[in-house]
Amino acid sequence: MTEKTDWVPLPKLPGGVYAAMITEVLDEKNIPNLVKTDLAGGGLGVVAGTSTVGKPWRILVPRDNYEEALHIFESIAGTS
Repeated sequence: MTEKTDWVPLPKLPGGVYAAMITEVLDEKNIPNLVKTDLAGGGLGVVAGTSTVGKPWRILVPRDNYEEALHIFESIAGTS
């Protein structure tokens, strides 16, 4: 029987650039992660610098890795 992963979201991000930077570090630390955003409602949205206006991004990590992932998140994106 396979164990089900309990995924929890990190705080919202304003754009995909931050998501890419954070997931790169998570990958280097072997922390599983999923990236979610709602691009279905408006194509790529309006990009303004590092932000995608109106389209928040979320990174999900296993609950067991949340504290370490949050520390990485905050070191890159600032405090939540």
